[in-house]
Amino acid sequence: MRRCALVLFMVFMFGAVLVSAAQTAPVVISFGGLQDLQAIGDYYNGGAGPNYGVSFSSNVYALKSVFQGGSGGFSPDPTQTPAMFIIGTTGIDATGVMNVGPGFSSQLSFFYTAAFNETVTVWSGANGTGTALATISLSANNGSCVAFPSYCNWSGVSVGFTGTGNSVTFSGPANGMGISHITLGSSTALRRRPTPSPRRFLR
Repeated sequence: MRRCALVLFMVFMFGAVLVSAAQTAPVVISFGGLQDLQAIGDYYNGGAGPNYGVSFSSNVYALKSVFQGGSGGFSPDPTQTPAMFIIGTTGIDATGVMNVGPGFSSQLSFFYTAAFNETVTVWSGANGTGTALATISLSANNGSCVAFPSYCNWSGVSVGFTGTGNSVTFSGPANGMGISHITLGSSTALRRRPTPSPRRFLR
């Protein structure tokens, strides 16, 4: 009986280690399998993509660069994958939400291109609730772009925080920002590849 109890204890502990590792291992949301102008929704939450327990609000869409056969007026991102954007009335503030069911810790990183100042916040609760664990203020970074494309620059950002994040909000003028290669739990996204030339968001 004692041996049986010991075996069960070991199995339980091994299972706990696996769960812990799954929650803390870095997760990359690359948007790679999504089509142009496809609502992301539950793609990463039991949908067609990897099941990371990550879901997006209904106003968050994937967008491919026009240089890659899509309708996005921007230069390809550093990883050559689609970007996400918040659809709405251009210039009117909107908020997109990314929920992370299992939670994530330590860091959030991604690439972005923006025509306006935007804000990204990590929250302890779902749907942008609870405590704000970290906030990133994104500055417009396409002032140097001439003619087409009007979104020609991508910048890498990363922020560290304490606690467990269960959602991230992306806020600012709609149709004015692209986000790509989101990494949860690491600054991996900052290990960028060169941006190709030619170096325009939604046309």
